[in-house]
Amino acid sequence: MRKLSGFILLLPLIELVLLIAMGAAMGFLPTLLWIVATGVWGVWLMRTAGPNAMARARREMAQTGRGEVDGLGVAANFVGGLMLLVPGPITDLFGLVLVTPFLRRLAFGAWLAGHLQHVVVERGGFGNGPTARGGGNVFDGEAEDVTHRERERERLERDDWR
Repeated sequence: MRKLSGFILLLPLIELVLLIAMGAAMGFLPTLLWIVATGVWGVWLMRTAGPNAMARARREMAQTGRGEVDGLGVAANFVGGLMLLVPGPITDLFGLVLVTPFLRRLAFGAWLAGHLQHVVVERGGFGNGPTARGGGNVFDGEAEDVTHRERERERLERDDWR
């Protein structure tokens, strides 16, 4: 969480430096047009994402009798539009990833894979299986490396079984 807070605090400074570099490389007018174009695109996405999804669901309901709204897609388009509205190449890149379905699935899949690995390997599993109580923890190192916190958790688990 601290890394994210630091990134958010430094983001305006990084964006400003990158915009100045873009202006030096491409020129003032193309950089200004880039900022205006992505801002207009962002506002358009924010205004049309929800109503378009609802209209699509109504059409689907009329044709097939089953209409569904892709809530994640609508939210991603709205947040992506907001990111495009903020001037700067980093937020534009994040916005582009959020509004492009292929890139959004790719980024979400990579994020989900990383979090699943964290749950399965580092926390010892999930669900009601034998590893749910932490029995599946893997420690790479010597027995002395087990932290005080892990010892305390094991002691509490032993006390629960008595």
